[in-house]
Amino acid sequence: MVVKANQGNVKRVATLYRVSTKKQLDRSSTDNGGDIPSQQKACKEFIERQPGWTLVEEYYEKGVSGFKKRAADRDVIQQAKEDALKGRFDVLLVFMFDRLGRIDDETPFILQWFVEHGIEMWSVVEGQQKLNEHVDKLINYIRFWQASGESIKTSIRVNEKHSQMVEEGIYRGGSVPFGYKTLKSGIFNKKGKELLKVVIDEEQASIVRLIYDLVDLEGYGQYRIAKYLNEKKIPSRTGKRWTSAAVGAVLRNPMYKGYMVYARNTDKEVFSKKPNPELVIIDEAKWERVRLFCNGRSPEKVKKEKQNLVIKSTKSSLLLVGLVRCGHCGKPLTTTYNRKYYMKKDGTKKEYKLPKYRCSGKAQLAVKCDGQTLYSPKKIEGVVLDEVFGYLDNLKKTNFSQQIEEFKKNNMAEEVKAVRRLQRQIDEACNKLSALTEEVPKAILGESAFKPELLSSLIEKTETEIVELKSQLAQAEQALASKKIELNEMEEVQKYIPVWREVFENASIERKKMMLSSIIEGITVHRDKVEINFKLHIREFIGVMTNGSIPTNVTNPSNLILNKILSHHTLAVNA
Repeated sequence: MVVKANQGNVKRVATLYRVSTKKQLDRSSTDNGGDIPSQQKACKEFIERQPGWTLVEEYYEKGVSGFKKRAADRDVIQQAKEDALKGRFDVLLVFMFDRLGRIDDETPFILQWFVEHGIEMWSVVEGQQKLNEHVDKLINYIRFWQASGESIKTSIRVNEKHSQMVEEGIYRGGSVPFGYKTLKSGIFNKKGKELLKVVIDEEQASIVRLIYDLVDLEGYGQYRIAKYLNEKKIPSRTGKRWTSAAVGAVLRNPMYKGYMVYARNTDKEVFSKKPNPELVIIDEAKWERVRLFCNGRSPEKVKKEKQNLVIKSTKSSLLLVGLVRCGHCGKPLTTTYNRKYYMKKDGTKKEYKLPKYRCSGKAQLAVKCDGQTLYSPKKIEGVVLDEVFGYLDNLKKTNFSQQIEEFKKNNMAEEVKAVRRLQRQIDEACNKLSALTEEVPKAILGESAFKPELLSSLIEKTETEIVELKSQLAQAEQALASKKIELNEMEEVQKYIPVWREVFENASIERKKMMLSSIIEGITVHRDKVEINFKLHIREFIGVMTNGSIPTNVTNPSNLILNKILSHHTLAVNA
């Protein structure tokens, strides 16, 4: 490092370089100073032009956002302050002052701190910032307020661009979910770089379909699916063993139904406006059924609705476990085994196990129960199946046309009004936010009726209001969509009821349980009778019947029409 000849008036200079992303570290940029090498070059050339200046220290901040990360959490800023206190440099030089940061309520005071501690603050582009006069402090504050505003605008532009791309179904780059791959598209951007396109990887897609089938038709959970895939030596993308978390990621990703998503799992989540048929691996109705089933088995959901029996597992060898409870104490009937032995012709003793329904409350002495401890599967299951088949025979005769027409006239008007009202309120709030934002420069210069603190509070309050209104709008749109979908579902039900028994009799034990859970709300067993509470769950019923699709984009099953027609009832029969 060369020291200037004018030794008597040498000023020791420290430089600070910062880039916001790791991609900028060594990359040329169309904006001068957009990467560290160009900042470093500009600063060194500036020092060469200043008589008596010599470079003694260089500080590097690599991939640090000056807009998001506060000074207290930036090691380089803290080190520069410590060195300044030790008198190790006289001048702190940056390419532009926004390299110090872009937080409008903090960064001006970082610059002010250095000046107050005897350090000259210089920028290659903006020159020296002095704070001798009140107007100097105002200029200093306005500079960083503008820098903060530019960061906000840049963030908004980037988010808006990504959101628009996703809404239009355009691939934004980055890794793709299991079941897809990227190929060269033959299309080039303005910089001459060939763009990639997402396509289905058929080999992986077949595994995705298997995972969804294991939930939709067999009632498997994530852990059980992972175990199944590993036992069958079905590979994951990395070649490693499947985990419950990896299976869960597959079961939650909306891309499998053709929807691209941006800012996933946040309050700013954006979906493509319509599915891309070329990316659909799982039809939308099936994807929604699987999400309903998985959500219904979550611990929080089960705890919240602990009075309701739900199919939490299809592992049991007994057909009704998960649907049946004791009529004397209200506790679920679970699986137990009676061990029996017999002698083979060769004299060896052979053991076999007979499954039985057991009252969990009585077995665990958790409650007082005057019912039986054990119940015969043959007796209970025979009674239930006879009544189920009779129930479906009656449904074959039902005509839903009149009820559907009444529903169209009387049950959708409120949802339409709610959607329009919320859209109007969002427009009004956005206009209010725009007007408040325009007052910010006036408030800083003392020309506004609002004080800066009050203005900041009003802006924050309005932004929160917009977020809440958008959330309400999403719920209202979902409710409207639910009503529209329900009309189609009822027409589908009549198609599948006649073939239900044939499909049931040829199904696996797991699928039989799923089929029964789609039409039975619960079963209560007494010493002398069995009560069956029928309540057809339309979407699950169609799903386990056909493994086919019906148009849907809602997350909760709708049974309003069917319940009105059937007046879901409890049937008591002698055991």
